[in-house]
Amino acid sequence: MSLIDLLKEKLEKQLVAYDEKLEAAQAKAKARKAEAEASVAGAELEEQFLSEVNAIKDKMAEGQVYLKELSEAGEEKAEEIKLKVASFFD
Repeated sequence: MSLIDLLKEKLEKQLVAYDEKLEAAQAKAKARKAEAEASVAGAELEEQFLSEVNAIKDKMAEGQVYLKELSEAGEEKAEEIKLKVASFFD
């Protein structure tokens, strides 16, 4: 076998090795991209749920204020409080 043939064979083997590395790197990049997209989607979903939880907590606090106000108020303020509380039930 000539030197040229040996070098060609060595180069071809190295190209095959690089091709395998390339495929592995592409698969890894694709997997990381999917993880990143899932992470972003997960973070957005978590943020959405957190926002929803905070809105419910705010409504509960508002309800507690109305409940306290009702407990301390007399019948003469019932209609006034009823108007304020109406938005709570929306």
